[in-house]
Amino acid sequence: MRRVLIVVDMQNDFIAEEGVLSSPAARKIVPFVCQQVQMALQMGDEVVFTLDTHLEDDAEFAKFPPHCLKGSWGQRLIPELQEFLSDQVADRVHFVEKNRYSAFYRTDLEGYLGLAMGSTRKPVDEVELFGVCTNICCYFTAEELANRDVPTRVYTKGVASLDQEAHIFSLGQMQSVLGVEVI
Repeated sequence: MRRVLIVVDMQNDFIAEEGVLSSPAARKIVPFVCQQVQMALQMGDEVVFTLDTHLEDDAEFAKFPPHCLKGSWGQRLIPELQEFLSDQVADRVHFVEKNRYSAFYRTDLEGYLGLAMGSTRKPVDEVELFGVCTNICCYFTAEELANRDVPTRVYTKGVASLDQEAHIFSLGQMQSVLGVEVI
């Protein structure tokens, strides 16, 4: 069975105290996410890290302050997760740079998961989704997984948002509308 963890946007600009869009809620999930990534890699599962990645003139900056600029400190994966990256797990770790809410939009994620027409990779059997923000990038990635009929699990201890009401609402929508298993 092919199980893949998708860790959404656990980057300095969203997690670190100095990050442009960081929050205490995001920092609170770091130990749990690290534990899950470490266990997955030890068990031989794959981990996809999405990296929100923008250029200086990105249209998203009309909605949010500039963040995760390509090549910047803010765009980097948090150090706590970088610790798990080594040559021993390189073949089971995949990075997806994205500049929209969904990790599927104009990226190679569909092919990597074996879901694209003509993909030579074994299709993923299940996904566990972690990261930030619950109501934005996590939600829209979960929606894409649901549209592809991929069984998906989200742990409430592994996702966070800048907006607690939107976080709770999105978890409910994931479960009741998208069919995501919310634990």
